[in-house]
Amino acid sequence: MNNSLVRVRGLTKKFGRVEALRGVNFDLTAGRLTVFLGANGAGKTTTLKIILGFLFPDEGQVEKTFHPLRVGYVPEQPTAFSWLKGKEILALTARVYGLSPERIKAKVKELAAILCFDLSLGERPVRTYSHGNQKKFAYLQNLLIDPDLLVVDEPFTALDPVAIKQVRDIFLSYREKQKTLLISTHLISEAEKLVDQVIIIKDGQTVFEADWPDFRQNYLRVQVKKESIAAGFLRRRWPETQEREGFLENFVPRREWEEFLASLGSASGETGVQECLQREPDLESVFLFYSPPPSSQ
Repeated sequence: MNNSLVRVRGLTKKFGRVEALRGVNFDLTAGRLTVFLGANGAGKTTTLKIILGFLFPDEGQVEKTFHPLRVGYVPEQPTAFSWLKGKEILALTARVYGLSPERIKAKVKELAAILCFDLSLGERPVRTYSHGNQKKFAYLQNLLIDPDLLVVDEPFTALDPVAIKQVRDIFLSYREKQKTLLISTHLISEAEKLVDQVIIIKDGQTVFEADWPDFRQNYLRVQVKKESIAAGFLRRRWPETQEREGFLENFVPRREWEEFLASLGSASGETGVQECLQREPDLESVFLFYSPPPSSQ
């Protein structure tokens, strides 16, 4: 992509005999919100840490196309410098990024109001905060520096429904400012409300990458009976079609499928058409298709 902010190419990584990554490839598009999905152990957090520079790949590279690139990171369980008081961490952040005390004071107050974070907690060590307040503080600290790229691992962990709504609104407003977000999450229902771009990895490899609005507009989720007239066409045209509980399933180009149904209806009557189910794609069905649980394979 010409407007890629980050290009990830051929990442591999081993921890002893465990092959965590074995070919991760994708682009992060500037000014968009990318949702990074995968089952437990798929390699999501390892990939994020390589992008952030916390780990080095055995092979492959991460190319950042914009310099300097200010990057923020909110981990699933924030623990860095947790023995320090909140106000000390914010002061340290300000010094590292050259932010004036006046700017810090005004920005912290603004962000605390958005996050419903009690600033009196700043007098206490972060490790004494509840899990939810630790997460809110991590957001406050990272948004303070106004990063070009914000990476968040499990953004809604430990947050109550009100806080989830607040964080979602922050993401949407951040995107409106043409900032870039990379979010790794298992909470697909929330991801569906935010997503511009989807990346799915399975067993350390990229198995799906798409512009989500474009995919939803141009593809259909199709299920046909295993012995139906349409089954042969589906298998011939899209060999990666999967079989589940007596049905064949795939995500196919909308126009091509509708043209096939039109020809099937005229040649075979409505019986063949009735053996076909088609639905609009949703994030959960795409995830389960490209990264099914072991019992479904």
